[in-house]
Amino acid sequence: MTGRLTTSLLAILFAFAAAPGACSAETVDGAVYVTTLPSGADIWLDGTYVGRAPVLVDALPPGRHSLTLTLAGWVVQEVDVTVPSGGVVMSGTHLVPAAHAFDAAAGSVVVRETTPGAKLLLDGAPWNPAPSRPVPLPAGPHHVAVVTPKSRTTRAFTVLPGMTTSLVLHAEPSSTEARSAVVAPADDYVGADAYTVEGSKIVVRTSGHLVVAHFGDTSVRYDGAIISFDSAPTSIGGKLYLPLALLQKLSDDMSKSPK
Repeated sequence: MTGRLTTSLLAILFAFAAAPGACSAETVDGAVYVTTLPSGADIWLDGTYVGRAPVLVDALPPGRHSLTLTLAGWVVQEVDVTVPSGGVVMSGTHLVPAAHAFDAAAGSVVVRETTPGAKLLLDGAPWNPAPSRPVPLPAGPHHVAVVTPKSRTTRAFTVLPGMTTSLVLHAEPSSTEARSAVVAPADDYVGADAYTVEGSKIVVRTSGHLVVAHFGDTSVRYDGAIISFDSAPTSIGGKLYLPLALLQKLSDDMSKSPK
């Protein structure tokens, strides 16, 4: 009788263990990596203080969690994140300044690079910052003009309190330089294997040159420098068409490249 009872109990236990959902697998925890701009915001997760951004919070149950981000002079932000099982979710938040937060506050900027020989005007006044050295400025919006004998380019930027912002200030070519209202098939000049298209972004790599352009945008980045054209990249009959002047410049540079 005892043997039969033992056999029956074992059979029940095995059947229970094999039943779907009867014994769930161990849940694998996840993590969230929190960053803010500016950095240094105090972070609460589900009501518990976890440190200042950037901060990694690990060993979290998968699912939705609530972040509260606070920094003096900036609006409190509430952010929901979904933590994956066994993974890390990235949470980056650009904080919004509170009213009058920039009053009497200061930050700094560093000019990393500019057009050789160009003159700079900061908020309309002559500006001669030392290259690669932080220059203190009142926090808030500013504009800088890059002036050359042939062009004037204005850039807008914002100085954040207690932070250093890097600037790269290149003048755009004048209206008589590198401009064309004509587009031509890219395949005829660089070949279909020299470019990729992802959504609106176009990337051309050929003979050591890198061009980044966008459909509908007349400005392109050519080896790091901005060049503007009278026409924008477009697609005609499923084929990529680029400004003719850009394609001619690429062809000329390709012919000059070492073999």
